[in-house]
Amino acid sequence: MSRNPNWTEEELILALCLYYELPSGQHHQSNKEVENLATKLGRRTPSSVAYKLGNFKSLDDRYTGKGMTNHSKQDENIWNKYLDHPAELFERRNQILARHHVDSASEPSADYCPLPDSELDKLVHEIDFSVEDRKKLQNWRESQWAFRLSLLKGYDSHCCLSGISNTDFLVASHIVPWSIDKENRLNPRNGLLLNVFLDKAFDKGYISIRSNDYKVLVSPSIRDEKLKSQLVRYEGQTIALPRNPARRPDNRFLEYHNDVIFRHHI
Repeated sequence: MSRNPNWTEEELILALCLYYELPSGQHHQSNKEVENLATKLGRRTPSSVAYKLGNFKSLDDRYTGKGMTNHSKQDENIWNKYLDHPAELFERRNQILARHHVDSASEPSADYCPLPDSELDKLVHEIDFSVEDRKKLQNWRESQWAFRLSLLKGYDSHCCLSGISNTDFLVASHIVPWSIDKENRLNPRNGLLLNVFLDKAFDKGYISIRSNDYKVLVSPSIRDEKLKSQLVRYEGQTIALPRNPARRPDNRFLEYHNDVIFRHHI
């Protein structure tokens, strides 16, 4: 075996998942999760795993510093392949770990994909808790967790309107609702990172986002003056956008929300 064998696609997938899971300040060789991945891979050291996380960081448009710039074409291909498909990325990770007989891969615990209650409620609304649906809920939970991680990365863990950064108060909000568009329910471009209050306002159509300039619209139908006063402060504000255009909300989804969900009239 060569001293520094080329990274395989499976190894890169596991490293990219870890990149999504860890805050950027924890991409170092002494991090326990970095050490664990090196152990699973067998032929990689913690320093080489940390170095690969740095390569992925150089591909992430959130970062404007020098970072590490010697990523490979293979790194770039894996990054681009899963940028819009985070759920597929983590599904591949589970398949890889299961194939290598890692016990935790076949039956992730609830702690493996923790979701805010507001996100989980949208999933359980569609099931009746039969045996099959419990398994379906687990699959949906994992997928929503991956969707959430992608939005946290894209929006640098800040609400795109209020700027709140405490993740306990951040929701991976769908633009076209989860139940309406199954094909795009896990597409990060069908998502916004909002605090819990603004997520509810957006979900119920009290606010919307214009597709041409990403400015906030506030419904004129709001009769509760206290509620209105909390929302009008955002009217005309441009949402904070991911630096990478490939992560930004798709205009088609915003147009749907504006046409169908937003409360236009009194």
